[in-house]
Amino acid sequence: MAIKTLAVSVGDNCVDHYLAPIDQDFAGGNALNVAIAMQNAGCPTAYLGFIGNDSNGRFILKQLKRFGVNHSRVKILAGNTACTQVNISPNGDRQFIHEDLGPKEAFKLTEEDIQFINQHRLIHTTFLGGTEDYLPIFYENPALVVSMDFGERSSKDFIEKCLPFVDLAFFSLPEDADISMETLAQNIYHRGMKMVVITQGRLGSLVFDGSIYKQPAVTVKVIDTLGAGDAYIGTFLASWLSGKPIPDCMSTASQIAGQTCTHLGGF
Repeated sequence: MAIKTLAVSVGDNCVDHYLAPIDQDFAGGNALNVAIAMQNAGCPTAYLGFIGNDSNGRFILKQLKRFGVNHSRVKILAGNTACTQVNISPNGDRQFIHEDLGPKEAFKLTEEDIQFINQHRLIHTTFLGGTEDYLPIFYENPALVVSMDFGERSSKDFIEKCLPFVDLAFFSLPEDADISMETLAQNIYHRGMKMVVITQGRLGSLVFDGSIYKQPAVTVKVIDTLGAGDAYIGTFLASWLSGKPIPDCMSTASQIAGQTCTHLGGF
């Protein structure tokens, strides 16, 4: 059967539980957020991940269906779906209080899963996705672009392990980082990347593919920053896959990331 999706996002999902006084639940997780952002940006996308056999898992599936993301390869495992306790600071910055990674340790891809992934043009995964041991397999397929979000919490060892098998590398820097976006991007690019994308919150974003592109952040009234980076990545990838110039990809991604900051939840 022909695959009707162009990209597949593989890895983590969770329910983001906002603590009191908000006390609300939202579907989230880096890989799931990116899948929905890509789908919303007009790129037919599949999500492959693992959920528990509980109400939170059913909630995750409901959201994937709601946004039209292909969820045919989602696996339901015994146990609880991943859950993150979230607090929002007075200036809207999300703070992760506690993370239950759910069935991440049981993450295993079957041959059928890998065949499914290989029929796409791009696979996106994340530092929390549990996919690092599969990157060499993905990278063997010359028709498959491998995209990975290293976030801002990846260890040096993890980065060193994964970079040789990644085409598009995404990183996030805190606004008070002691390294510039330009320096980080160039250091990573010269490890063999096709492209490096760095986001730095209110300081904007930068892309390096041999040339440097910069994009200021969109000014909005910030309610909640959770998911803004994922919205940027998913929108950027969808635009890039459609053949748009990099500055256009960055501009659209920045707009959507800004919009994401104006409401609770990642999408």
